[in-house]
Amino acid sequence: MKGGITEPEGFLAAGVRAGIRSKGLDLALLSCEEGPVPAAGAFTTSRTRAPPVILTMRHLRKERRLGAIVANSGCANSFTGERGMRDAKRMAELTAELLGLKTHQVGVASTGMIGTYLPMEKVEAGIREAVKKLSPSRRASHLAAQAILTTDRFPKEVAVRVETEEGTPITIAGMAKGAGMIRPRLKTATMLVFLTTDAKVDPLFLKTSLQTSVDRTLNMITVDNDTSTNDMVLMMASGKAENEELKEDAGFQHGLDFVLTELAKMIVKGAEGATRMMEVKVKNAREGEAKKAALAVAGSNLLKAALFGGDPNWGRIIAALGYSGARFDPRRLTLRVKSERGEVTLVERGRPIGGPDLPEAAEVMKAEEILFEIDLGEGRDEATAWGCDLSYDYVRINSRYRT
Repeated sequence: MKGGITEPEGFLAAGVRAGIRSKGLDLALLSCEEGPVPAAGAFTTSRTRAPPVILTMRHLRKERRLGAIVANSGCANSFTGERGMRDAKRMAELTAELLGLKTHQVGVASTGMIGTYLPMEKVEAGIREAVKKLSPSRRASHLAAQAILTTDRFPKEVAVRVETEEGTPITIAGMAKGAGMIRPRLKTATMLVFLTTDAKVDPLFLKTSLQTSVDRTLNMITVDNDTSTNDMVLMMASGKAENEELKEDAGFQHGLDFVLTELAKMIVKGAEGATRMMEVKVKNAREGEAKKAALAVAGSNLLKAALFGGDPNWGRIIAALGYSGARFDPRRLTLRVKSERGEVTLVERGRPIGGPDLPEAAEVMKAEEILFEIDLGEGRDEATAWGCDLSYDYVRINSRYRT
């Protein structure tokens, strides 16, 4: 479907400029017309979690329901101590007051510079303005998606309609930000993802379904192997679709997987300085080994550099597999590179194929999206990870991020 987080019935959004950043929209608000509804989250496992993350985790533990999410860009409110927690609480309190909610029914998220304080006068004015501009329109959804961006190259929105097992149409949608400091390690994502659905969902199923999908998608992307202090995924379910309450449902899981997969790919494609995306698919691995192998390859800085140059240096993939911790017999390994420009087998059953120049593989590597397919030949386990190249622009952006 076209549109974003306001496509599911029952949701309003707004994106405004509060002046937290030097330019552009920088405060987003998502609200449910039904008031507090079943909600679930996944949060960074960093030991230096930011106050908004800690606060929102507490809010969800209290009731597993949210009526609104307020998020700002331009300041992560991370490593800011007691003042940072007071500021995060004030964002929740003011939003709740203006929308007729309880404070613990508001999720709070922040992204931007670590170690700086929020300009609360500007933040509070932005929240008041955002409440006035709440709308179910696609434009409102798009403005909210813009307001959470930092160094992202474009806003990220996805909306789909699927059927539950009983045949009721439901809508699932999401928006995301993330360009650098991306290697989420999320548990029951700097990276922010907000999701909505009009399905009626049991809160426990919503939580387990979200974590299952996050493990398959967002936890399988890497830009630079750095995990943020502010990563967060939040989902709200309005129940407006009038389906039987879902306590398990393959259709819902499929739709959620699709939305998060698309958002995950968008994050990688829109990463700081990225020019190429790679998909690393590992198959026929021993049980529990495919994920380790796929993430090691997608996260290899040497391979990322080769990807930027279009260099089919497959030895770097072999090296990453070797240190990944995955158990496999190198003599059974088959490696292929694929793109819209063709397909080349680089290694077959442990034997290198072709000469050192690899002109055919170099042609395949000229595409913007590259697939590395790795067959370990030892079992049935499969996993897919996504990564991007490391370019000159990535270094330029991060060498002067503060200035």
